[in-house]
Amino acid sequence: MKPANDIINVPVGYFALPVPRSGHIEPRSGYDRSTADGREIHQRVQKRHAEVDPSYRAEVPVGRLLERGGFLFQINGRMDGISGGDYACIEEIKSCFALGELKRRLAGDPFLEPYCLQLLTYGYFHWLEHGRAPRLTFHLVSSRNGHSADLEISLDVERYETWLEARLEELVAEASRAKKRAVRRRATAADFPFPFTKPRSGQVELMAEIEQGMALGRRMLIQAPTGLGKTVGVLHPVLKEGLSRGQTVCYVTPKNSQHEVAEDAVARFREAGAKLRSLTVTAKGRICFQNEPICTPEYCDYAKDYYGKLARHGVVELLERKKTLKARTFREFGEKYEVCPFELQIDCAKLADVVICDYNYVFAPRSALGRAAGLAVEQSGKPNLVIDEAHNLPSRAMDYYSPSLSSHVLEGMREELANVPHLFRREAASLLDDCVAAVLSCRAGKGESAARIEPPMAAFLELDGQLRSLLSRYLEADVEIRQEDPVLRLCYYWTGFTEMLELAVRSQRQEFFTLYQPLGGGGSIKVTCCDASDLIAERYAEYQQVVGFSATLKPFEYYARLSGLDPQEVHTAEFQSPFPQERRKLLIIPQVSTRYSKRERNYARIADALARIVALRRGNYLAFFPSFVFLERVAELFRAPEGFEVLQQERNMKGARTAEMLEHLRQGGAPTVVFAVQGGSLSEGVDYAGEMVIGAFVIGPPLPNFDLEREEMRAYYQRHYGKGFEYAYTIPAMAKAIQSAGRVIRSETDRGVIVLMDDRFLENEYSAAMPADWFETQATELVSGAILKDIGEFWAQPQECE
Repeated sequence: MKPANDIINVPVGYFALPVPRSGHIEPRSGYDRSTADGREIHQRVQKRHAEVDPSYRAEVPVGRLLERGGFLFQINGRMDGISGGDYACIEEIKSCFALGELKRRLAGDPFLEPYCLQLLTYGYFHWLEHGRAPRLTFHLVSSRNGHSADLEISLDVERYETWLEARLEELVAEASRAKKRAVRRRATAADFPFPFTKPRSGQVELMAEIEQGMALGRRMLIQAPTGLGKTVGVLHPVLKEGLSRGQTVCYVTPKNSQHEVAEDAVARFREAGAKLRSLTVTAKGRICFQNEPICTPEYCDYAKDYYGKLARHGVVELLERKKTLKARTFREFGEKYEVCPFELQIDCAKLADVVICDYNYVFAPRSALGRAAGLAVEQSGKPNLVIDEAHNLPSRAMDYYSPSLSSHVLEGMREELANVPHLFRREAASLLDDCVAAVLSCRAGKGESAARIEPPMAAFLELDGQLRSLLSRYLEADVEIRQEDPVLRLCYYWTGFTEMLELAVRSQRQEFFTLYQPLGGGGSIKVTCCDASDLIAERYAEYQQVVGFSATLKPFEYYARLSGLDPQEVHTAEFQSPFPQERRKLLIIPQVSTRYSKRERNYARIADALARIVALRRGNYLAFFPSFVFLERVAELFRAPEGFEVLQQERNMKGARTAEMLEHLRQGGAPTVVFAVQGGSLSEGVDYAGEMVIGAFVIGPPLPNFDLEREEMRAYYQRHYGKGFEYAYTIPAMAKAIQSAGRVIRSETDRGVIVLMDDRFLENEYSAAMPADWFETQATELVSGAILKDIGEFWAQPQECE
């Protein structure tokens, strides 16, 4: 018998598939309930059946070790229920929205349906052990109305064994390919190159810190400034460690636009000789061929027989020859073989040594990468996870679980719904009326203030069921699905909210609350998750090493707690800028206040200070404000020095306009002052290289709005962490302020000024979040008694310093 580490564990859900693989892409798309709801239905059925039948046992593990082609496959599963003695009955519980549709599907050929093959596998294993075939039955439950139905299938041992031999042959072929990947990864790790002749200052220390943290098996949070080369510095040790175990690395970013940094780093490793394969996941909406990304065989030919096409043409095997897998390649193969390019990305993730994707593919509910794993052959441990711009993770994860419904948004769909096909028009309009009424019914009393409420779950779920029914019939009908289709928008809008509402209400989680806000004759209802740390922590269990890094991760305690990490266990480190401090002039102007009560009399002072400082040297400057209202008030009063242009970030500004502004700065024409907001598209994730920007003004910490939602969050943080105001207001504001300040000095040749305007920057609660190299002991060191004189002298320094 081979040692246990040579055994390949295969979950029964991965094992029990048709041979050859066939079937359509049929994701949820509004058809069935959430996973959490499915678990609840399972538990309810199991409890009821146990009360009726004393012999009934739930969640019974089952497994079998099978050997083929020199490989040992351990098939593992868990039976939902089994009852009886010698004449056992094995039960599989399935919940879904369309009960009749699922029953019809399961009543067909069982060897073409994965659910049936799973149940047949349980029956076959039981037959091998006991010599007697058990009864096999599905218990199907409607998540819409609780109705149930039973369906029995028969175990044909001879036909099952024919299928089994074919499936094992497939697994042997797949295991052989996976083994080759693992061997190649280990060989790559053994001689993994550093892509530069000489590491940057601090980069060697950064890599050593990460190696130490991984050796101790501790999660890590690393604060490192721009210019240290932190992407390469983090990826090098994390990749080398993961590849040495035959494993992969998942690199996540808060935005798709930030994938390029990781892709460039991988390209450098490859140029240095590393045999790396990388895959970048592109969002479904951006890569889909259709007007709407609806993955059903009725609507999309690329979803129809998707798995059959992959198997017949060996599409995944063809793509394994590619070193770099990006959107263009997936679209080319998608068109050629008529398969969904988005799903193809997920199915190819197992081929890559590095998967680059947005946060939501790991941390969002029902994340796509959760179903991307292949066979783990000659691998030890689990993949590694790298979290770029990790300061964004707490708020981004909270957003995933914080949906809202607005009566105004719903009313905005009315005109478009009037144009849907006649067959569905009246029903859609009637349901829209009911949805608006349900939202407005949450209004607490007659007041115009926001209020915390206990939402009427029954009414929301009933409407959700009706909308799902409409959606099911709409997608099956011969109607044209347009871009931004109003029926789809209505159904998805309501369902997305209801699923999170259900999670919050039924789980009774303290970190969730629901608010109703009256709005100009209408209103909105919002579920707020103010702490997603437990939900994030669940995802870490899928990874061996976890390294989060950013230029803004102080105080570490806050980011550790709200990122699902134990502050006592997490390994933290802070690195200072590798660039000479004399190339940067950093000042605080405490004479200016952006406090709400003092803003009116400070707008003119801020405008005047901006004009005086930029006049000292011609060039491009960024002025970052706490809000658009604040920006607009100062912009009205600002008088640019002669020859200067002024650009202004707009509310809801499109990406094309952002690109235009960046190109204007890059061209180096007339000196320009850009008015922008902190936390916006111009203040994070943008590299203003060289003379593109020579100065940044950070006008006040951008504290979140002081409203009921934020106050409820403050109260929660106070109860759980004893730091309500800091967690709800101060630290999130300082993250945006520091990110804004970091736009200026981006390389060893850059030179510029950074001016923070507000007296609060001197307070300990705010200055504690500042990088260690901003001052020696306290923030008052950054206050100047002669601001214009000091900045003028900085610019007058000899050019040799440049």
